[in-house]
Amino acid sequence: MHEELGRPQVMTALENLVIREASGVLEVTGSPSGAVYLDGGRIAFARATWVPGLAARLGAISPALAGLGEVTSGGDADDADDAALAGLAVRCGYLTAAGLHELIRSIVVDAFLVLTIPLAMDSPVAAIRFTSTRTYWTEMFPRLGVDEVREEAFRRAERLAEHGLAPTTAVALCDLRVPSAVLTREQWAVACRIGAHASALDLAARRGAALIDTLECLGSLTRAGLCAPVCVSGHGQPPTRVSGQGRRMGQSSQPAPAQSETTRRLPTRHAAQDYPGWTGGPGQAQSVEILRQVLNGLKKLS
Repeated sequence: MHEELGRPQVMTALENLVIREASGVLEVTGSPSGAVYLDGGRIAFARATWVPGLAARLGAISPALAGLGEVTSGGDADDADDAALAGLAVRCGYLTAAGLHELIRSIVVDAFLVLTIPLAMDSPVAAIRFTSTRTYWTEMFPRLGVDEVREEAFRRAERLAEHGLAPTTAVALCDLRVPSAVLTREQWAVACRIGAHASALDLAARRGAALIDTLECLGSLTRAGLCAPVCVSGHGQPPTRVSGQGRRMGQSSQPAPAQSETTRRLPTRHAAQDYPGWTGGPGQAQSVEILRQVLNGLKKLS
């Protein structure tokens, strides 16, 4: 019999490789799939199918960088193309070396989070494989310690658990029950891209944005009552709202928002009806308590 694989096994395999100070690629097959690239036991880069990659994130900074990505990859990006594009972005002055390091760190934390922590009820792992190779990531790519990446991923996962949203949970805009709402620019940008319905995974891909930041924006919009998780029906049927989701936010006791925040009226949508018979399934987030138990178990293994 084959051992049943899960996200915690990915974490264990990665930590064993770090102890051995291995160099190579840890590949994960499943939903999501991805890879973690190690150089002497430190993380040089990571990617995952749920996470916008380096070319997409750079393209969001400037359309010219999106064009450079197409030129260097010929439309089919690989690891060497990512390394070349990063070098071009810095040499052409689109961002500094420090800015590139922050961007790469954000991608690595996103990928680490979805590959090692079961954020959705249906996130199977089919195979885990390590290939020992020499690293070809340039010095422009920071070498990150697994402890700092894991700590950041755990911290973000605990915050995401409070929102009750998985990366694949679809949401739709709701009628605003108050005259106006105060949104940050990031929240407004996310709300305007939801359309009929969208998940954090969809929105991050459309915007070339960090998956975790997009999830947190959707969580804030949901708590404010501006959008709600929906059960997406196929073949032209309208989405139906998940019962008990999408809480209204009461009077805030926090200080007035900074000047970068703006008050705007969202596009009006008809509020969806509750659908009490649908309470979970593929794409839905783990409950807050279950995800906390998983995180506590992973911390004990660390």
